[in-house]
Amino acid sequence: FPMKTPNTPVPRLARIALAGAAALAVLAPPAAARDTLEIGAGTSRYSAGLPDGRSAHLRGSWALGSGTVLNAELLGERKFDADGGIVAAGVTKTIDADWFAGAALAGGWGGPNWNRSRIDASVSRKWGTERRWVTTLGGYHARFDAGRSDSGLKISATYYAQSFGVLELGATLNRSRPGNVSSTMPWLAVTLGVPGEQTLALRVSHGREAWLALGDTVQPVDFSSTTIGADWRWWIAPDWGVVLRAERYLNPSYRRTTLGGGVFVQM
Repeated sequence: FPMKTPNTPVPRLARIALAGAAALAVLAPPAAARDTLEIGAGTSRYSAGLPDGRSAHLRGSWALGSGTVLNAELLGERKFDADGGIVAAGVTKTIDADWFAGAALAGGWGGPNWNRSRIDASVSRKWGTERRWVTTLGGYHARFDAGRSDSGLKISATYYAQSFGVLELGATLNRSRPGNVSSTMPWLAVTLGVPGEQTLALRVSHGREAWLALGDTVQPVDFSSTTIGADWRWWIAPDWGVVLRAERYLNPSYRRTTLGGGVFVQM
C-alpha cells in the first residue's frame, strides 16, 4: 500500500509480504495515508513435474493517528499438493522526526511450507537535511513443523529520489535449525511512478537458501536461488484501482512462474 514517510517527498510502497514458507513483515514508515483494503488471487506453475499452485489474499492498512499505522493480511495457498496459509498483523510507529520502529506477528497452518509462528521487529533512521536516506535494522524468528526454525537479521538502505521514485538495497542474514545452516539473501528494489496515478515496483534477489521444502519432504541443504518480481498498481479512480503482479523463482530443483492481481479500495 502506498505510504508516505514524514518529511520525505516520495511515497514508498509497503505491506506485509508473505513470501514462501515465512511471513516476512515489511515494516514501513508510519504514514498520513488513506486506509486501504486489497483483495486478490494468483496462480503458480512449477517445473520438474510439480503440481500447480494457487493463492488468495486479503490485505488492509489503517492509519490509527499519532504516527501509527496498522497492517494486516490473510493468505490462503495451495502448493506442492498441500493447503495452508498465514495470518499476519504489524504496526509501525513514529518515534520522532528521525526515528520510527515496527513489529509484526504471524501464524500459519498447513505443514512444512508455512511457518507456525513468526515475530519480526525493526528500527529505522532517516538521514540528511531532507531525510531522503533511510536505514533499517530488523530481526526475526520463525518456527515450523518438526522442530525446524529460522532466525536472523534484515538490513536495508533506502533512498527517496526526487526525480524517479524509491531505490532500496538490503540483505537477509538467516540461520536455520537444526543444523545451524547459514544463508544470505541480498536484494534490490526500485519503485517508479506517482501514487494516486500508477506505480511500478521491481525487485530482484539472488543468494543462498538453507532449506528445501517440497510438500512433506524437508531437507537441510545449501543451495542458490533467484527471484525476480514486478508489481504494477493503477488508480482507475481516486479511491480505487487494480494491481497486477508477476514473479519468477529459480533454484536447482525447480522453476516457478507466478501471475496474480487484485483490486484495492482507499477510504
